[in-house]
Amino acid sequence: PKPVIKQLLCSDLSMMTQVVVATLAFIFNCVPLTIIFFSLYLSLLLLLSDDITPAILPVCLLSMSLTRQYGSKPEDYFPYIPCVVVLIICAVLHFIFYPPVFRRGKMLFPSIAVAAALMTGGLFTISAKDYFAPVTLYYTLTLGVGMTAACLIIYSYTRPSVPLKVQLSSQMSYFTLAAVLILFSMILPYIARGKYDWYFSWKNTLTTFLLLSAPFPFYVAAKEGFGIKAWAHFLLGCTGYGAAILSFSRGGILFGGIALCVCVVACCILCEKRNRIIYITVAVLGATAAIALALSSDLIKSLLSEMHVSSNETRVKLWKEAASNFLKNPIFGAGVGFRGQYFNPQTGNMYWYHSTPFQIIGTAGLIGVAAYGYMYIVKLKIVFSDKTLFNVFFAVAFLGFEAYQLVDAGNFVPIPFVLLVTHMFIIAESVSGSPSEEKRIPSLKEKKIENPQLR
Repeated sequence: PKPVIKQLLCSDLSMMTQVVVATLAFIFNCVPLTIIFFSLYLSLLLLLSDDITPAILPVCLLSMSLTRQYGSKPEDYFPYIPCVVVLIICAVLHFIFYPPVFRRGKMLFPSIAVAAALMTGGLFTISAKDYFAPVTLYYTLTLGVGMTAACLIIYSYTRPSVPLKVQLSSQMSYFTLAAVLILFSMILPYIARGKYDWYFSWKNTLTTFLLLSAPFPFYVAAKEGFGIKAWAHFLLGCTGYGAAILSFSRGGILFGGIALCVCVVACCILCEKRNRIIYITVAVLGATAAIALALSSDLIKSLLSEMHVSSNETRVKLWKEAASNFLKNPIFGAGVGFRGQYFNPQTGNMYWYHSTPFQIIGTAGLIGVAAYGYMYIVKLKIVFSDKTLFNVFFAVAFLGFEAYQLVDAGNFVPIPFVLLVTHMFIIAESVSGSPSEEKRIPSLKEKKIENPQLR
């Protein structure tokens, strides 16, 4: 029966299996295991379920598992073309077996606006060769037309048998577990030798994922009653942000640390009263252990050295270059196809300014500012539409991610980050205002009405 199959795809067994496979594939750098397993899993999902919400976890794990392949060439993946063909066939069959029911949501028009801004980016300045280059077309079409199509598909095929809040929080919690296992499997050999000088090319990707996923274990910890499930999720959330910090990404150290404090405080305030003392104890013991480790080793020195920013580093030069491109063509920017002097991207990558605001103005000018501004307004309305536990921690995920994008450009990475954020917001929009047994967060005015002593 279809309901049973849909629930199985969302089950703990299914998600834990994916975590184990992705973690092993990453540790042993086994590309065939990653691509074959997850392409087949996604193919089965498309065939057996009319709900694509369970696709969030495998897409994230697939993307994370391949991050060690940075610098690989397209021809390296030619042997896996049959997997892609099977996935495409299953996607076509999905549309046949489960006819779409298109509906317009709040994220649709902002996506169209961004598509228009990116397609007009660099108008009157960019050459036809650069505009129609394969890499330019990839980013222009996937970030614009592709995300608009993705919105329509996700709105049409969000047909859950398990509550959406449960599905998203479970998948994000399992991804956090995978990220923690991946990071600590890589750094434990260093720690065992007393070395704190590790560097990983995939640290920014890991951090971006964790800033989006780590708040959701805290949501489960705040929502659940007294018991092991709540305690385990609280600990998972703490270690998730700990992994973001220990990735030695500057954004992870700064924004991961801030988000961790916010989540711990929010969870302790909003949780079941009997859990509060346990959470506070875990937080205090964890902080004490972290400080003791940092002071008794070179860890604090390594963390501080990673936070140093030089005015001569490439990232700062890229920001200046983006500002210069904006001043040269303030209406349309320099376009997605721009190639400058300070960054040499790998084959298949666009020119990164390593900051979303600078990426917007440098790429699409004032048209881009208007389009992305419109999108952010819609997103903020969705985030703050309901005063529920879910929205509290969803807001931390969104704001933590966007804060990090001040020094990175994940908002211009179509798969997985733009697709993931779009899907998360469609879920948040879908559950907004829906009947729920979840505890609401009363406003100060409501508290005054409930408690006459507050008047």
